Amino acid sequence: MTQKLWLWLWLSVVMVISGALLLYPIGTTALNIIFVVVKIGMLAGLVILLFLRKKLGFYIWALFSIGAVVITIIKWNIVGRVSFLIIASIVVDILMPVVAYVLIKKYGVI
Repeated sequence: MTQKLWLWLWLSVVMVISGALLLYPIGTTALNIIFVVVKIGMLAGLVILLFLRKKLGFYIWALFSIGAVVITIIKWNIVGRVSFLIIASIVVDILMPVVAYVLIKKYGVI
């Protein structure tokens, strides 16, 4: 694993945790539970990728990131207005795995 990828993945961990803290609560109890499960799934994928260096971790992270985007859009709908936090969360949840994928493919690691 390259230093760039390692740093990017740790930055992703920080962004997942900070995003969870900033966006919670979503609106309803059921959505809050789903949101927490999605964020835990994202972290689990990142941990597998960082420590076990398995591609499965990337796929788990990417899949749960899609879930995070959906939940954020639902929150946007509940709130009824756009905010910088909502847009930033969607961009981060898409951008972080995409850049990691590019780095994995570019350097042929994992």
